[in-house]
This record gives sequence, structure tokens and C-alpha cells, in this order.
Amino acid sequence: MRSHSLALVVLLGISVSARAQETDRFADGLIPGAYLRVGAGTMTPVNAQGSLRDWKPGTGVSVAWESWDAGQTGVSRLGFALSAAYSSLPIDGQRFLTEFTLPTGGKANSVAGNASVLEVTTNLRFRIPAPYIMPSIVIGLGFLDWRPGEIRYTGAAGNGTTKQQHRSGGEVAIGGSLDKHIYDRFAIFGEAMYVYGYTRFGGYGTPTGVCATSGCDALSNTTVTTLRGGLRVRLMR
Repeated sequence: MRSHSLALVVLLGISVSARAQETDRFADGLIPGAYLRVGAGTMTPVNAQGSLRDWKPGTGVSVAWESWDAGQTGVSRLGFALSAAYSSLPIDGQRFLTEFTLPTGGKANSVAGNASVLEVTTNLRFRIPAPYIMPSIVIGLGFLDWRPGEIRYTGAAGNGTTKQQHRSGGEVAIGGSLDKHIYDRFAIFGEAMYVYGYTRFGGYGTPTGVCATSGCDALSNTTVTTLRGGLRVRLMR
């Protein structure tokens, strides 16, 4: 009799656990556990100041590990994530050629270069219960590394290079995402984020040239937006 009661308790616990994972109609397939989120998209400077104005929107990739605990109705409304993202921004040639003056006093004819942006953040994801789709509010804190690459230019007097200074500092990010479960452990997502990087320590370095205007030498924080989409995968069944 005692063994029958113990078996009944075990079966009841398994049944309750399974129902907790399957009956949350407002989580769109999300259940407690760990997930991998891989995405790609664009990064765009916003209200660019100082040398950030010399760079155009670029592309990037991101990867994140996130964890969701169990909640009263299946899965918690709060998730935690660790993420890393890398973006590459091409130089705005038209603006740079207008502002930059060669050491000889002339103007360059063409220019090429890219800047890289590395982000490493911890994120809180606040899930909003909804049928058929999972909207979330995302808040991130972390580190941003702004690293302009070598800028190569050509002019009537010859070729040369210049480089803007490397910046790094803290980051605050806020935005939102939409996740849609598609099959088994897989879901697709799209997200938009506004990123504010405390990178005021930096500036404009010109080892082989000078800046034509005082405005492009201003020290400024890094403000960008990111738009990404990709795949979310549950790591364990």
C-alpha cells in the first residue's frame, strides 16, 4: 500500500511538472531552461557627435546564452542572459573627404576604412504574456569597445593613412524583442535596441594628417541603435 502511494505521488509530481511546461498559453512555447540566441543585423550611429559622425551604418552578429526559471503558470516572466555582439561600420567617405586635410594642405580623392564595435553585456528580459507571440522588454548593462581601424586615403600628392583613437567604457542598452515559436526547440526573433556607451575618453588622432574642423576632434560618448533577427534554440529538452 505504501509503495502504491509513493508511486502515485511521483506520477502526480511528473504530471504537474509537465502541465506547468505545456499549459502556459501566453508564453508561445517558452518553457523553463537554457537557450542559445544567435542573431545578425545592422548597427546605426544615432545623433552622432565627434568622430562617430565619420562612420555609416554597418552589419553585425550576436550570440547570447539565456536562462528562464519556472513560474507559477509555467515559466517565469523574468529571464537572465549573457551576450556578446560584434559589428563593423564602414567609413562615411563623403563626410571624411570634406573634413579631412592632408599634411600638404590639399584634399584626399578617395578613402577606405572600417570601425569595429564589440559589446559584452548582461541582460534582463521581461516577458510580456501574450498569445501566439512573445514580446519582451530588454535591459542590458556591460562593456562597449569602439575601435576604429586604419583609414587609408589617396590624394594628388600621394597615399597615406590616419586613425581615430580607440574608445571603451560602460554600456547601457534598452529595447524590445518579439519571439515566435516555430517548431520543437526552435523559435525566431527580432529585436531593436538603443545603446549608450560611456566612451568619452577618446578623440581624433592624426599621425599623418590634420583635422580640418574643430568639430571632428570633439570627445563624445557612443550612441547607436541595433536591429537584429535570428534563431532562439532551447539547449535541453
